[in-house]
Amino acid sequence: MDLYKAALLLGALIGTATEPPAIIPELTCVTGKGEAYQGTIAVTVSGKTCQRWSTQTPHRHDLTPENYQCEGLENNYCRNPDNSDKPWCYTTDPQTRWEYCNVPSCGTVQEHCMECIGENYRGRVSTTENGYTCQRWDSQTPHKHDFKPSVHPEKNLEENYCRNPDSGPRPWCYTTNPNKRWEFCSIPRCSTIPPPIRPELTCVTGKGEAYRGTIAVTASGKTCQRWSTQTPHQHDRTPENYQCKGLENNYCRNPDNSDKPWCYTTDRHTRWEYCNVPSCGTAQAGYTPCHTWLPIT
Repeated sequence: MDLYKAALLLGALIGTATEPPAIIPELTCVTGKGEAYQGTIAVTVSGKTCQRWSTQTPHRHDLTPENYQCEGLENNYCRNPDNSDKPWCYTTDPQTRWEYCNVPSCGTVQEHCMECIGENYRGRVSTTENGYTCQRWDSQTPHKHDFKPSVHPEKNLEENYCRNPDSGPRPWCYTTNPNKRWEFCSIPRCSTIPPPIRPELTCVTGKGEAYRGTIAVTASGKTCQRWSTQTPHQHDRTPENYQCKGLENNYCRNPDNSDKPWCYTTDRHTRWEYCNVPSCGTAQAGYTPCHTWLPIT
């Protein structure tokens, strides 16, 4: 009997199972939706103190450390255990059940240039690459849209400045021309590429945006097309357009906030497919160590 089977048998006999090891180190800033954030901010955007996750006062809830293991629900720190838009918490104000928290984004906020795909660009360029004036983000005229500052406070949708709220290739805006809904903006690239925020991950947390493993086949077994090629499928998810997204070789990746890592395929009849990348955490027969880290089926 090998050691793994012996450990399973011992666990069954004594009715216990060990906690899985931590998959990623503590992050004190937000990448993506902040599902990996493990910092110590414990106040909301309006300054309200956070309620401890282990208590039911003043607000009752089921997002407890016992129900959501491995989500870092210790103390009253802001967290994102349920795939919300960003870290949040229940508050100690009986009149306010919960609020988002102001957790800083990873990477350097840039005002004069863009790093990677410009998610941290906070400059004041407000015209598109072809000279169209940008529509204010808090306006629905002439173009109706869902990127409202009140709905996406973490995206810094100020005035009519170019931004990248949807993980596109670079900052853009809706235009004030009724016949031109939106267009990219001409933001110069910063002279240096920022260092990676997280170490390489060979498994998936959240949507797998940090996955840097070497799986290169899709869920149905099709070989992935190299991101740098346009054959058999033409596309704009190139290493040049989506910098810092790990688009080397033909490895499965999630450069555009899809549900999980994917790739274009070398089958000319199948443009793209998701990949079966294992979720982070330990999967044992009859035992699920964490609430959300389940194997992809």
